[in-house]
Order: sequence, then C-alpha cells, then structure tokens
Amino acid sequence: MFALNHGERTGPERVAWWAAALLALWLTGCVTSHRTSNNLTEEIPVALVNAVHGVTNQFAPDGHMAVCHIEIHRDASHFVLKGYVENKAAKDAADAVAAGTGLRVTDRLEVLPDEKLEDRLWGITTLSVVNVREKPNNAGEMGTQMLTGEVCKVWKQDTNWFLVQTADGYVGWVERGGFTNCVQADVARWNASPRLIVTSYEERILERPDAGAMPVSDLVMGGLVKQAGEAGDWFRVELADGRNGYIPKKSAAEYNEWLATRRPTPENIEHTARQFLGRPYSWGCNSIRGMDCSGLTKFVFFLNGVELNRNANEQCRQGVEVPLDDDFKNLKKGDLLFFGRRARGGRPENINHTAIYLGDKLFIQSSEMVRISSLDYDSPIGDRRRIRSLLHARRILPGQ
Repeated sequence: MFALNHGERTGPERVAWWAAALLALWLTGCVTSHRTSNNLTEEIPVALVNAVHGVTNQFAPDGHMAVCHIEIHRDASHFVLKGYVENKAAKDAADAVAAGTGLRVTDRLEVLPDEKLEDRLWGITTLSVVNVREKPNNAGEMGTQMLTGEVCKVWKQDTNWFLVQTADGYVGWVERGGFTNCVQADVARWNASPRLIVTSYEERILERPDAGAMPVSDLVMGGLVKQAGEAGDWFRVELADGRNGYIPKKSAAEYNEWLATRRPTPENIEHTARQFLGRPYSWGCNSIRGMDCSGLTKFVFFLNGVELNRNANEQCRQGVEVPLDDDFKNLKKGDLLFFGRRARGGRPENINHTAIYLGDKLFIQSSEMVRISSLDYDSPIGDRRRIRSLLHARRILPGQ
C-alpha cells in the first residue's frame, strides 16, 4: 500500500512497469493499491489501474482531504476492488469504470460511515496531543496532530483504531485512547460550553488547586478545556471524557474572548513565529512539541486567528498569488513561501515545503529546526536549496 502525499513528502520513484500510471496518483495524494489474494504484488492491467485512478482523482484529488481508499486485488481469474469510500457515488463510479474495461471485476468497496459506529460519528480529543497516522497502527507514518478539545468526524473503526477527519479536513487514524467517541448532540454541548484555551506552552491539570497535587493530564498551547468553576487563582476544568481538575488562571484564557482579540498583522505573525525558534522539526507534527514546515505555518497563523489547511500543497491554494521577481520586491512580511519541484518531463509541479516571509529577504521555516534563513544567495544564512526551489508566494493576511 502506498503512503499518501503529505506537505513535505515526495514519494520514491517506482521502477515497475506501472510507474507512469501511478505517478500522477502519487503526487496528488490519492491511494490505489494493487495486490493479489496472497498479498503479493502482481501485474494489473493498465486499463483497470487508470480507470480506478480516474475515480480516486475525481473524488479525492488530495487523498489527505477526502476518504477514497481503493485497492485492486487479483483473485484467480478476476479482479477485486477493496477498500472504502465516503459516498455511494464514488462506489458507483468505480463500478462503472471497472465494467468499462471489459475485465471481470468484483466490487467489495465499503461505503462509510462504518455501520458498527451507529450514530457515534463524532469524536472530541482528550489528550494534550493526539497523533493522527496514515495507517491504523503505531508504526504508521505521522500525518498530523490534534490538540485537546478538538472535534473530528469519525468514519470507520478497525480494532482499536478509528479513521477520522479533523476539523481542517485531514483524514487519518487515531487510537481509541486519544478521544471520546460520541454523537452529534455531545459535540453541540461541548461547543456551547464555556471553554478555555491554553495559552502557556505547557501545563498540567492537577487533582486539587495546589501546585503540589498529582496530575490528571497534561496540556499544551492551543488546547481547549471546559471551564467548570474557579478556586482562587485556579480554574476548575473538565475534559470531554469527564476527567477534571485544576489549572492556574495564568495559563489559560476564555476561548471566545481570546478569539476576539486576535490581530493577524504581519508584525504579530513574525512575533509569534519567532517564539518557536530552535524547536525541533518533527515530521507530521503541528504542536508546541514539534513542527514540520506546514505545521509551523499552520500553528503560527492559528494563534493569530487565521485557519490554514494542514499541508503545504493545500496551503498553497489559500490566499492570493504574489508574483515573484529576482529582488522579491513584491513580497510582504507575513506572506507564505512555497518550495518544491517544477513541472517538467510530463510530471506535475510538486509543493514540498513552506515558510513565512519576514521581509528583507528573510524567512522563518521549520527545517531541521525552526530557524531564520535568507533568500539572498550570498548571505551567511542563505538557504541555497530553498532559493533554487522557490515556486510560489501566497498572501494570506487580510488587508495587505
């Protein structure tokens, strides 16, 4: 099974005969696997591969942002479509294109949501950082993260793992212990409750309003908890799974009031981004404990009240294009820069990195760690690799 395309990810080149057919799929993030009944890769007719690719490209142009997982298996004298899709239209389309090849194809695709879930089609996270993985196991590649109190759509259960879609549309797998599985009414009550947002880098919920008390859970910046009361300099808080305790008032703010005070100015974007200098690059992460390139940009803009999509290639579709010139005179502080491989030789453009422009040819990026680099080729902090691969700039901030 092939991994989905994620922000900085550019898949390994395939040298098998079907490489050309798969390449467009790989770059757009759609997933179609090809396996035989005994789990060994075997030749699949190009016509069937291309037909199914057309369906996945139609219903999930970015496989991280929609549920359309189709595998082609070979079983003796015929082929089998397995996997899951989020609507019957995708299943019907797969049947139609498979039939159009003239091959004998059996459809075993599952239309989600999973019937086992009944009406518990939602989740609210209950850990400080919930890892969202590309496969339903702890060895699965990291895709993104959710923070405490985030709501997600639940599509499917596989033993102790659940296929979810985050509030920003990202699809991946989380373990049962990371969230509480609930019905829509529970989500409505949670969203209507008085919530606090964690403003400290890290904090702990304690059993009592006493710094020496034992912890109930940890928290990180950006997480949401329910306010259940006060005790002097402490808030009494609850998590969506019912656990409760106390956090210092200095570590949190009333969420709606906090949101109303966000001012996404270029200066505030730069100030926020610089707070994370030196923090390690972590693949698939977007929290205070580690960030990949698009995780940094997403988190910085979120703290200033602006929602970005998760991956670099998705962020590159937001805002408005800023023309690039040799002196970068069109760029303004707060613009997003996008890097990658140019379209050539029949291969489409591939965005694999992003950063925040700071002015004077400087930009801040998460690459090895969060650091400031320069678009000046001769600067001591000039990042020549990024300079050569700069493809786009997008203006996200309002009023610029």
